Amino acid sequence: MAGIGFELKKMFRNKGYLSSVKAYAFSSLVTVGPMLICMVMITVLQQILLQLNVSYLERMSFLAAVVYAFVFSLLITCGFSMVISRYIADKIYLREYNDIIASLYGVIAVCLGLGGILGGAFYWLAPLPSGFKLVAYLLFVELIVVWLQSAYLSALKDYMRIIRGYLAAVAVTLLAAFLLLNLTELEKGIAMLISLDLGFFTMIVLSMLHLESFFPKRARNYFDFLKYVKKYPSLLGVGLFCSLGFYVHHFIYWLGSPLQEVVADTYVIAPFYDVPAFYASLSILPTMVMFVVSVETAFYEKYRAYYGTILGTGSVQDIKRAKTDMVQTLMQELSFMMEVQLFFSFVALALGITLLPHIGFTSDQMERYNILVIAGYLYAVMFVIVLMLLYFDDRKGALTVTTLFLVSTVVITIAMLPLHNYGFSFFIASFLALVAGLGRLIYYLKNIDYYTYCLQPLFVKGKRME
Repeated sequence: MAGIGFELKKMFRNKGYLSSVKAYAFSSLVTVGPMLICMVMITVLQQILLQLNVSYLERMSFLAAVVYAFVFSLLITCGFSMVISRYIADKIYLREYNDIIASLYGVIAVCLGLGGILGGAFYWLAPLPSGFKLVAYLLFVELIVVWLQSAYLSALKDYMRIIRGYLAAVAVTLLAAFLLLNLTELEKGIAMLISLDLGFFTMIVLSMLHLESFFPKRARNYFDFLKYVKKYPSLLGVGLFCSLGFYVHHFIYWLGSPLQEVVADTYVIAPFYDVPAFYASLSILPTMVMFVVSVETAFYEKYRAYYGTILGTGSVQDIKRAKTDMVQTLMQELSFMMEVQLFFSFVALALGITLLPHIGFTSDQMERYNILVIAGYLYAVMFVIVLMLLYFDDRKGALTVTTLFLVSTVVITIAMLPLHNYGFSFFIASFLALVAGLGRLIYYLKNIDYYTYCLQPLFVKGKRME
């Protein structure tokens, strides 16, 4: 989360409950804001369709179009988001701000090119009405831009402007839905998709104006970030494998389980699994926020002190003391995050058991929801550990853990298909990856002297003179 640390530390330095609330609100917005708003808008529009007694096929078509847009736009961008976060952080550290906004245009062009072709081919071949294809495709490409912009928004300081932009997007979506449903003869599903398109278009325009006003636009090296793709290909793999592992069990159930439904001869989904998984995924958002706050306000100071002591004039005792402080702080913050996430997981279970049956959840769906909330807890902690490994630049360790997570999810889900115990494979795979990640982190910290002193290059490679 490039750039957010300074603002968070400044807020936490100010004493008082209000400053802490502001700091958590800020970190929530820049960490999970776009995804949370997206989920809320989709949930609200779905409930409106239910209240209007719209046909099952029309509701499922809307839901499937949104699910496809949401999942596949994330998969298109997740690897690049990991690379671009490293690129932005390095540029801010080097004070080369001119390159940042150019890289946003470049990564949008690359991802829209890739996603635009794949999404265009999918909808070109789909036997759907042309109007529905167009608005569903627009939602998909807009979400690609939204996920990429969110990687840059953490560097902005005017968080009230970010809030206003998000609220404007929600307001436009709801207003458009009201007008289209009451003043036009459009099918309800198409009207809802158009509303989402308008809302996310508003979010994109306002975020882009905000980013352009903050970063200068003089540089035109739009694809300079691609050097980082070549330099750090493992980051691309870590981002892709982590997100793909999160969704691949859905794909297997879509294609190979009795839960499969084919909507409008186009979308293959499993709504009796996807809907519980959607609500369960909300339970992991607190960890994403806590991670940013803990790392930027507590751990980073110790991290910088340790490496600063090594690079400065610290004695051996100073270095040992700084290392002990850093490791203790890391373990304390990690334990605190696990406790907080456990609390929210229990809250999610209690709320789910109480509220979800009222919106039509069956006992089977409740069972899947409960399993997925616990699995989400394990996944969230595993994801934080992977990010911590990347903090130490242990890209090999992070790639190994995420590869294990993806492969084990695929293998275990396929192996357990005959048991019809949906969601349990994700629980086991997340547990295995968490154990592997925790083991790798502990191993790295025990051998941090070796990684710090013995694996660094002894000289800088220079260009050979012609």
